Amino acid sequence: MISIIIIIVLSLLLAGAGIALVLISKKKDQAILALLQEEQEIVEEERRMFGFLHDLGEAITREDSHSAMYRLIVEGAMRVLKSNGGALYLLDPTGKSLVPRFHSDHCAPLIDLPERIAAMGKTNPSALLSFLRLHSLRRDESVVGGVFSTQRPEIIEDLRKDSRLKNGSSFQNNVTVLIGPLSFGPKKLGVLAVTSPKGARIYKANDFEVFKSIVEQSAFALANAMAHQAASEKKQIEAELRAASDIQRILLPDHNPVLNGYTIAGRNIPAKVLSGDYYDYIPLADDRLGVVIADVSGKGTAAAIITAMCRSILRSNAASSHSPAAVLAAVNRQLSPDIREDMFISMIYMVFEPATDTITLARAGHTLPLIWRQASGKVDSLHSGGLAVGIDKGDVFERVTKDLTFQMHPGDCLLLYTDGINEALDAKGLEFGEERIHTTLATFAPHGAAGIVDGIVADVDKFLGGKRSHDDITLIALQKEA
Repeated sequence: MISIIIIIVLSLLLAGAGIALVLISKKKDQAILALLQEEQEIVEEERRMFGFLHDLGEAITREDSHSAMYRLIVEGAMRVLKSNGGALYLLDPTGKSLVPRFHSDHCAPLIDLPERIAAMGKTNPSALLSFLRLHSLRRDESVVGGVFSTQRPEIIEDLRKDSRLKNGSSFQNNVTVLIGPLSFGPKKLGVLAVTSPKGARIYKANDFEVFKSIVEQSAFALANAMAHQAASEKKQIEAELRAASDIQRILLPDHNPVLNGYTIAGRNIPAKVLSGDYYDYIPLADDRLGVVIADVSGKGTAAAIITAMCRSILRSNAASSHSPAAVLAAVNRQLSPDIREDMFISMIYMVFEPATDTITLARAGHTLPLIWRQASGKVDSLHSGGLAVGIDKGDVFERVTKDLTFQMHPGDCLLLYTDGINEALDAKGLEFGEERIHTTLATFAPHGAAGIVDGIVADVDKFLGGKRSHDDITLIALQKEA
């Protein structure tokens, strides 16, 4: 009897052990299946990631429009991370605001919503979406601004409970967010985020690592696109400036006029592509010749436009009077209302009259003309009062700007020049100066008008040590034949 009981007990023990082994086996199988499933999910996520990187690379190569790249980044991040929403905010050109560049239809609001917008959004989702797609933020405002400021990626488990939201709404309740700063080197670009309801998606540690990689690659792509755009815009601007420079060169004299008993030579050397200096020869009645040299304050496009306006107005008034001062007065009255208050034009306009062998000039705030007298071998300044064009609208200008009439003797040389010569700076910051101009004029005067121009330009180049002048250079030389 006892042996039968022992057998029964042993049988029960063996049966229990068998059941335990089966249960253990099932748990192991389940764990293995879970690991295999997790591994498969990681592999699939990696495939999606590689697909995203491939699309991003192609977009950079194709130089897609910025709006297309913004969409690609957000929708690519959503696809890789199986999220139902995403948004991209970028720093605006002023560096003061974060602007929504792409906001998907179902992305949870990452910002505080005004009460009226939150209420409206419950019955009119498109109104809410329009607000989110148009509303810019301060650099430190809300969740987006907070991540941009700290420059650290985050997982936000429940968006509504985030302390950076002052009044969370139902649209943010139980929403999980992956959000990270977009930066390239020291340059802060913006913020990328993906969102999902808690029940629909649980982000794991691996998902966060993948998201950080997406943020990094997206920042690289955006920086690359910005660099391409900047380079493209620079090329376009350079092409437009070259075209404008070609037109400006057409407005300058293409040859020096032939004068009875005199030689004349002029040259303009822009500091940049466009020049704020100009000179001109204007044929007048009775074989007279008008000669003008001008320097607009500043350089570049604005100065070049003003020079073209000045040239046109002066030419249209040159024939109306024998007085250079009267012509400059007309130029000043017509041009002053159309130029900025901080701009002005210094200029000299002179009229050469072969019949009387006299020269009459008026100086509007320009550098003093110089004359080398062959008889004495000395250089003198021709003093004539005058106010720059654009400083006064009329009365004061006309009161101080007067004609000066003089004659030149055989061998004498007259020099008109802009301050790009005397204010040229060498490597030590020293100016070429007026004394050097006097010396150079006296040295090259025996070589004629062209020799003076060539000699002064060569001396300035040598003084600058081969580097380009910081200002435009223009000069005109006139010599009476011996």
